[in-house]
Amino acid sequence: MAAARRAVRAETLVPSYATGPGKDVWLTFDDGPHPVQTDRILKILDDFKIKATFFVIGENAKNHKRVLKRTFDAGHRIGNHTYTHPHLSKLTEAQIRDEVKKTEDVIADYLGKDKLFRPPYGDHNALVDRVVTSLGYRLVFWSVDTLDWSAKYQPDGWVQHGLDQIRERDKCVVLNHDIHKTTADNLQMFIDRIKQIGNVTFRPPSTL
Repeated sequence: MAAARRAVRAETLVPSYATGPGKDVWLTFDDGPHPVQTDRILKILDDFKIKATFFVIGENAKNHKRVLKRTFDAGHRIGNHTYTHPHLSKLTEAQIRDEVKKTEDVIADYLGKDKLFRPPYGDHNALVDRVVTSLGYRLVFWSVDTLDWSAKYQPDGWVQHGLDQIRERDKCVVLNHDIHKTTADNLQMFIDRIKQIGNVTFRPPSTL
């Protein structure tokens, strides 16, 4: 009996610690492909074994088809980001449709069945949503904006700006741009610091 009591007492002295919820992170890149910076970014992502989603501008994709193909062949997802990067809410229905369709003509082989669309500047309204949806796309936005394009956050201030937002969220769709040198220059540091937060999973594009 005494031995049994000691066994129970010993068992109760082993605490069980509950772990907090992990962070899910999806990396996304807008406005490419770029003939130099996109390839640099692809190399960094490959080093980390991370797959991302690239929302491409049709005009850039047309001019840099080999970079587009390399991006897709590396296992990343391709989304539609219009042909000329306009403010869609200022366009007519026909113009919106043209922006989406012209880009699709360039990237159709890489879209897959679940077609993703991200409006430039996040600018959309009921008309934009209706046209995009009618063309078979699902709109995808972001929850973390690093502002890697902004002069205020150069050369690497965007890294901390993005990290501050990631720490506040459990589901993080991160917006970067693969046309900027500063993004390619500091992406490795950005990913390293995200990982240092702890309990972070970089989610595959298929789950976006």
